Amino acid sequence: MRPTSLDLRKRVVAARQEDGQSMGEISARFKIPKGTVQNILERYRDEGTIEPKPQNAGRKSAFSDEALCKLAQDVERHPDATLSELRDRCEVKVSLVAFHRALKKLGFTRKKSLYVRKNSVDLT
Repeated sequence: MRPTSLDLRKRVVAARQEDGQSMGEISARFKIPKGTVQNILERYRDEGTIEPKPQNAGRKSAFSDEALCKLAQDVERHPDATLSELRDRCEVKVSLVAFHRALKKLGFTRKKSLYVRKNSVDLT
C-alpha cells in the first residue's frame, strides 16, 4: 500500500490548524479513513513532519559484513565441507536455509562436491 500523498497530508494538517475541523470532519471532507487522519496529525504533532515513515525493508540479515567475510574465507579454505560443517564453524547461529542463503549472497554455488564462486569455475 502506498503512503498518502504529501499534498493530501498538507491539506489535512491545514484543515485541522486553520479551519479547526475535527478528525471526523476531515475524514469525510477528503474521503480517507479517520485512522489515516489521526496518524497524519499525530506524526505532525509528535515529530513536526508530514513525511510518511520509511517503508519496512524486510528482515535484517543475521550475518554482519565481517561475518560474511569470514564465511567466504572459510568456504575457500574448505570448499568440500558440507553446509552443516560450515555452519558449525561459523559464529552466527542460524538455520541451514539461512546459511545457504548467505552462501548464495556471497556468490557460492555447489558444484559436485565443492563450493565455488559462480565466476571462478575452472574448466581445465
